[in-house]
Amino acid sequence: MLPARYFATRAAMFGLGVVLILITAFLVVYWLPGDPARMILGPRADAQTVEHFRASAGLDSPIWRQFGRFAARTARLDLGDSLIQRRPVVDVIRERSGYTITLILAAIGVLVLFGLALPLGLLALRIRWADAVIRGFWTMLAAAPPYVLSLVTLTLFAAILGWLPAIFDPDRLVCWIAPAMVLAVYPTSVVSRLFYNALKRSMNSDYAFRARAQGFSEPTILIHEALVNSVTAPVSAFANGLAYFVTGTFFVEVAFGIGGLGTLTYESIRGKDVTVLSGICVIFALAVSAISAVLDVVQHLLDPILRRSHESTG
Repeated sequence: MLPARYFATRAAMFGLGVVLILITAFLVVYWLPGDPARMILGPRADAQTVEHFRASAGLDSPIWRQFGRFAARTARLDLGDSLIQRRPVVDVIRERSGYTITLILAAIGVLVLFGLALPLGLLALRIRWADAVIRGFWTMLAAAPPYVLSLVTLTLFAAILGWLPAIFDPDRLVCWIAPAMVLAVYPTSVVSRLFYNALKRSMNSDYAFRARAQGFSEPTILIHEALVNSVTAPVSAFANGLAYFVTGTFFVEVAFGIGGLGTLTYESIRGKDVTVLSGICVIFALAVSAISAVLDVVQHLLDPILRRSHESTG
């Protein structure tokens, strides 16, 4: 077991990260060019109406006071009201988060299938050429930015081949496959390469040769010996992949027309809806921080070297 000191350190780092997240999210949104009141009310609104809107929304207060209200509301899980929709930001995010969560879960499924399960299965069956071809295919796709890959995928499979509908329909399973594959391309290429190389090193290690000498079969050695000693690097890459999923949904959702949080972010930037935008920044950043903290603990529990180092210092 990890010592209490380790968990206390992780909690303190997470708390400091939350504070920095709040400051960064607020300042980034605050310094966006343009006047939110003027952009929301339109160019024809008179100066008195604009000033009244700024006062009612608290936009005329000093920056430190606006940040104080923002931090206090966030601590109460109150992200304020949307300047455009005039509704609680929490409700707006909750309504749109279902699409983003579905897309991320589908991308995780692609990552687990092609990044973890497939290399393990191919190595167990000793089909090494197939694994090399598949990993090369994912690496080639990962060279393209997600928004470029999204547009190429739509052009090829929707416009040319007609395999996908031109307009995204959340009720059709086929509409989720392409965006999930695009979102999972880069993490899958990294995880599959690290996992396969770690498995190969483990299968050529001294304990693997001793297991063979004792009469154990190759699948037994792979599952019970090599797999246990090969998960540290893939888990680290998997953690980065989950963080990438959270942030990468912005490009994929906008390109495919998925009405999730990525599209909501784009709409908020265009409409200068600073309360919604700051709320999304906080939610995304907290999600990435929480994922990183949890998987860091998992990695230390799985890696005996890291676990013993903390136990000796605890």
